[in-house]
Amino acid sequence: MLFRHSQGPEITADNWIHRGVLLLNASFEALTEIRAERAVVLLLTGSAEPVVDHEPYFPIRSKDVEIALPETIRLTRYIYLEHRILAPDDNSRATLPAVLRRDHFRCGYCSGWARTVDHIKPRSRGGPNTWANLIAACGPCNTTKADRTPEEAGMRLLWEPKAPNDIARRQRQVWKDLAAS
Repeated sequence: MLFRHSQGPEITADNWIHRGVLLLNASFEALTEIRAERAVVLLLTGSAEPVVDHEPYFPIRSKDVEIALPETIRLTRYIYLEHRILAPDDNSRATLPAVLRRDHFRCGYCSGWARTVDHIKPRSRGGPNTWANLIAACGPCNTTKADRTPEEAGMRLLWEPKAPNDIARRQRQVWKDLAAS
């Protein structure tokens, strides 16, 4: 059985289109994550084939066709990539939504549900928007910490924020699962 990853809230007819789907090259090399909407187009045009379907089964229907929502798809033709974009490092710029996804919407101070992002070294003191300086935070923790460092606020981080390398982790799992089958 190939890798399945969990992502966010329960899938509904209103939100399935925004779900991430892992795109593999024809050689099973992880390329990137694309939106489910694009994955369905690739499947229907024959440009890709499903590798892993979402569990539990979630149907995508049109008037004449029904397919399972994919978790991972593979291109039917090999795409040569002259160069690969390097994975982000801890000092590279991060976006606020990406930080929330990296931290699984969990507060880095209390592990509660997080909807905001906190600068560990406050922006007012020159804190950058980098992976190592941003952490998901719930509203109360973000307000409590305010314009201070965690040490000054008497708060401690539950984990050290780092740049994500989700594609590499998922690629290792794909190779492991393929070797086992």
